[in-house]
Amino acid sequence: MAAVTGTSTETRETGGIGLYGWTVLLLILEPILMFAAFFILNGSINWPASLDEPAKVNLPLIIEQRGAVILGYGSYLLYSLLILPLAVMLYFALKDREASPLLAVAAAVGVISALARALGIVRWLFLMPALADIYLDPASSEATREAVTVAYAAFNEYAGGVGEILGVGFTGALWVGLTSIALLRSQRFPKWIGLLGILAAVLLLPGILAVAGLDFGSLFAVVGGNVLLIWMIALAVVLFRSRRANWQNL
Repeated sequence: MAAVTGTSTETRETGGIGLYGWTVLLLILEPILMFAAFFILNGSINWPASLDEPAKVNLPLIIEQRGAVILGYGSYLLYSLLILPLAVMLYFALKDREASPLLAVAAAVGVISALARALGIVRWLFLMPALADIYLDPASSEATREAVTVAYAAFNEYAGGVGEILGVGFTGALWVGLTSIALLRSQRFPKWIGLLGILAAVLLLPGILAVAGLDFGSLFAVVGGNVLLIWMIALAVVLFRSRRANWQNL
C-alpha cells in the first residue's frame, strides 16, 4: 500500500495522471462507449433484439445501415477490448493484503472476457457485411443465398456463444463478481460498491444458460449490462474520492 501511495503522490506532484487516474478515466470511458454503441445500434438495427433475427432480416439491414453498424459495433469492440487493461489496472489500484489473491484471479478472468467479447463482435464488422453483399447481389443464385443463410446462422451460433455466453455471461460476470468480492473483503472501500457489483454479476450470469437451451431473451443481459455500467461509474467515483482523501492526509 505504501508503494502505491508513494507512486501516486509523486505522480501528483509531477503533474502526471498516475495509476488511479487512468483507472478512473477508463471506468468513465467504458460506459460512454457502451451507451454510444447501444444508442447507435438500437436506433439503426434494433439491437440487441436483432441478434435473434434471421439472415433475411439482418443482412439487408447491415447494408442499409452500414455506417451505423461499423460505428456502433466499433464502439462496442473498443469497449470490450478496454476491459483487458481495465482488469489489470484494477488489480494494481485495489490490491491489498485481504483482496490481492482474488483480484489476481479476477484480472486473469477479465482478460479472457475481453478477448472472448472481441471475437464475438468482429463478425459484425467484417464477416457479416461480406455475407450481406453476396446475399443482396442480384447476380447471386438462390443456392448461393441459401449457403449464405447457413453460414450466417453457423457463425452467429459460434461467435455468439464465444462473445455473449463465454465473454459476457460467464467470464464477464465472474470478473465483476470476483472484483466485487475483493472490494467487500477490503477495508478501504464502502461495502455498497461491492454489493452493487455482485448484483451486476448475478444479472449477467443467466446468459450462460443458453447453452442448456434456456433462453431468457435480452432482458437479463440489458438489465445486467446497465447495472454493470452504473457499477463502473460508481467505482470511478469511489476510487477518485479515496485517492483524493489520501492526498489530503499527506
